[in-house]
Amino acid sequence: MEHECDTLPHWLTGSPQGEASHVSAAYNSAVTAQPVYPAGTRQPEKSAHAAEASRASARPASGVAPAGFLTLFTEEEIGTPSPAARRAAPIISPLVRFGSAQDRIEFVRRRIRQLGFDSFSYSATRTTAHHKTMFVLTSYESQTWLTRYFRERYFELDPRVALASPTGMPFLWNTADMRADQPRAQMRSERLGGLIDLLEATGRKSGILTQMPLPEPELSASLCFNSEIGNPRWMTESIVAETLMFAHTIHEFIWTHAKSVIGIAPAQQQRVPLSDLQHAVLKAVVQGQRDKEIAYFLGLSPHNVDYHLRRLRQLFNVRNRVQLINVAQGYVT
Repeated sequence: MEHECDTLPHWLTGSPQGEASHVSAAYNSAVTAQPVYPAGTRQPEKSAHAAEASRASARPASGVAPAGFLTLFTEEEIGTPSPAARRAAPIISPLVRFGSAQDRIEFVRRRIRQLGFDSFSYSATRTTAHHKTMFVLTSYESQTWLTRYFRERYFELDPRVALASPTGMPFLWNTADMRADQPRAQMRSERLGGLIDLLEATGRKSGILTQMPLPEPELSASLCFNSEIGNPRWMTESIVAETLMFAHTIHEFIWTHAKSVIGIAPAQQQRVPLSDLQHAVLKAVVQGQRDKEIAYFLGLSPHNVDYHLRRLRQLFNVRNRVQLINVAQGYVT
């Protein structure tokens, strides 16, 4: 049967943390009560996370992210592009020359250190009128950072992302300036203070963030290079220029070779011919219904539901339920 993979929507099932008296307590209890699996690993079938994700998708509470909101992917899942895929790429990235994903990971990590940074994050965001989806590369980030950043919904107010130019120009940031620029509104100031404390506690005191435009207007990508050095003067013009060039290299490689992995479908996949029953199953999946619920409402057996889901994944060329949800959003609506 289906199982959720590369998604952690249970992080987002609570209300945004805002009140100062609840932030630290909520975090401490959440960390001990809801451990997350390490980056790059799969959850076992019928796991507690998958069950919680399915239950969360059906709850109409305010502040809850929809099913399929967050998709995690790794360099290993991208794999090594085939010769045909390399030739078809609009630009030949230097990252395609590596014979394995592990060699590519080691090169990227070494280059990040050479530039003076300690960690790196890549995320692509698709924003529509009714749905927001984030695709996050986990190979160069810590589990602790990802857990708190998304569980406490800091992505909603991160000033680094808000202030970055959407045209790809680099934005230099440091936590001292972020703390000095906190707004006067008490609740927002407390939440931003929590984000800044988290940045400093996890060795992210300065860095460079750039936002890259993507071919589809509702898509954008953010690349952030982080350093534990608090004084931003170390980021000279030459370092900024080299970092920006490397960011373009990473972004081009991911966008060219990871689209199928993260479930972003080409436009022609929205014309996949479906039977009435397949369309009904697909719509139920997008709405967050579990397999047993789909079987009950459509008068099918669990075995038939499993068959139709496998067939839908083949038709849309995706590998799991979350990717199917992301791909089929526009198709169903």
